[in-house]
Amino acid sequence: MTHRSIISRIRRFYRLPEHHPDIEWTQTETYRRRLEQVKTGWIISGVTMLAVENLAAVLGIVMFTSFMSFAFLERDSE
Repeated sequence: MTHRSIISRIRRFYRLPEHHPDIEWTQTETYRRRLEQVKTGWIISGVTMLAVENLAAVLGIVMFTSFMSFAFLERDSE
């Protein structure tokens, strides 16, 4: 029995293409390295939010970190 991730099972269920450039991007070493950096950024942001204890600052940090996460994980133009 082969182990499949839930994402690949969902793709097969909905008959989505397996070799789409956006899907292949998530399997590259560059993407995985960036994902680790984003995780570290979220941990640092979380600790900062706990230290600040101000709702407005926390919301600002969350919005900024979300934006940076999406922008940093975006596939480079080729």
